[in-house]
Amino acid sequence: MKLTFPHARLKALWNEAVRQWPVAVRAMNGRDSPGFWLVGGQGIYLVHNGARPRGSVTLAYANECDPIKVPVQSWLGIKRAIFGDNDGREFVDLVMIGTAVDAGADVEVTFEPDTMTVAVVEKGTASIRLQSPRIRDKNDTASGRSCRV
Repeated sequence: MKLTFPHARLKALWNEAVRQWPVAVRAMNGRDSPGFWLVGGQGIYLVHNGARPRGSVTLAYANECDPIKVPVQSWLGIKRAIFGDNDGREFVDLVMIGTAVDAGADVEVTFEPDTMTVAVVEKGTASIRLQSPRIRDKNDTASGRSCRV
């Protein structure tokens, strides 16, 4: 299963993250370094783990799972295939999003049962890839976890 995050959405998210990380970083699964969470909830989106700004939080929805643009039956099926019936989240290293923003590129995230691969895609070709194991809670039967953003 592959998701695409367009450059314009990543840039807005990055700009907010850079302003909020110096204030505070919210930890996840023992990771307390600046980065991003890929969240499966009402759609699938990226959000930074910096301090929550006043007002609304910037989200970068995947093209395939944007609840404003994609019918619920479509994005919900994709979300369930990736995270199961629960909400879930995975950590994405800031280097991957920063590299994409600097290059004017999109990010593609590919999911396998036990791994997630993040790729910076320039002109249809991946210039950099990072594969990481998916982290699951012990009570998790699929890959989803309860998540609050």
